[in-house]
Amino acid sequence: MNAVKSLLRDLVERRLWPVALLLVVAAVAVPVYLSRSSNDDATDATPPALNAQVGPKSSKAAVSLDDTASESDGLGGVKNPFKQQHASKDAQSDTSSGSDSNKSSSSSSGDASSSGGAAPSGGSTTPSGTDDGGGSGSGTTTPSEPKPKADITHVSLHLGQVGQLATYANVARLAPLPSAGNPLFVFTGVLKDGKTAVLLPNSTVQIGEESDVSCKPSNKSCQKLEVREDDTVFFKIAGDATGAQYQLDVVTVHLKKGESAKAAAAALGRHSKAGAAMLRDAHVYGSSEYQGADDYRFLPDTGLLERVPEHGTGATAASAGDAAAALPGVPVWHWRDDA
Repeated sequence: MNAVKSLLRDLVERRLWPVALLLVVAAVAVPVYLSRSSNDDATDATPPALNAQVGPKSSKAAVSLDDTASESDGLGGVKNPFKQQHASKDAQSDTSSGSDSNKSSSSSSGDASSSGGAAPSGGSTTPSGTDDGGGSGSGTTTPSEPKPKADITHVSLHLGQVGQLATYANVARLAPLPSAGNPLFVFTGVLKDGKTAVLLPNSTVQIGEESDVSCKPSNKSCQKLEVREDDTVFFKIAGDATGAQYQLDVVTVHLKKGESAKAAAAALGRHSKAGAAMLRDAHVYGSSEYQGADDYRFLPDTGLLERVPEHGTGATAASAGDAAAALPGVPVWHWRDDA
C-alpha cells in the first residue's frame, strides 16, 4: 500500500498523472471495444436469405424451395423443368451418333492436318467398280437399278335410282355393284386400251334405248357392257312391278402410268373375293348368270383385260384344256397367276 501511495505522489509531483489516467482508461476501453466488434461481425455474417425474411421489404424475386412438399402433398417429386427427365432411345441414339460423328470428323481433320496440311478441296475420287489399291473393295459402291414401273387403273361410278345416285370411288376389280347382297353388275376390269371398263350385269338388268352405249348381245338380253368415261346407262330391272328406272354414270376411267412396283402390286392384289366367287361359280356350274365372263381374259402382269377372239385362237385344240391354254392370260375371276 505504501508503494502505491509513493507512486501516486511521484506522478503528482512530476505532473504525469494525466498520462497515467489515460493509460487506465485505455486499459478498460480496449477490451470493451474488441468484444463489441466481434458481436457486430457475427451479426453481419447472418445469411442473406434470413435477412430478407426478417426485413420489412423482402424481394419478390426471391425463390424458396419447400423440401417437404413431395412427402405428403401427393403431387410427386419436384422435377427440374430445364432438364430432360426421360429421353427416348431414338433420341439418345441420335445424340450419341451425332457426338460420334463430331468426334470422327474432328479426328479426321486432325489426321489431315498432321499429315502435312489440309486435303485439297478438289481431290479426286475413286470411281465405283474400280480397285483403289486397298484390296478389300470396301469403298466401292454399286449403282442401284431403277425400280420397275407399272400402270394402275382407277374407275369411279355413280349408280342408283334416277335422282338418288350413290358414288362408288376407285372401285376394286371384281366388285359387285351396288353390293354383294344385291349384285346388279360385277365390275370385271379395264381393257388394254386403259379407257374401257367392263361390267357384267345379272340376267334381270334391261338396258334402255336412251343409254349412251348398247349392251351385247342385246339390250334386253344383256351379258356384257363396255363403257367409257362420261357414258350414262339407263336400265330397268325385270320383274320390278314399280317400273323404277335406274341410272349408271361412268365418272372416270383413268390409267395412271409409271407407278412404283410396290403400288402396282397393291393395286393388282386389290379385288373382291365375293365377285370372284360369283363369276367362278357361274362358269363352273354353267349358270345363265354372267355368261359374258368367258369373253374376256385377265392379264396378271398388267392387271388389264383382253377380249377373247370371236373365232377362238384359230388352231384346232385336242381338248378344252388345250384351248384354254392357248388363250391369253387367265380367267377373269383370277387375280394372280396362282389364283
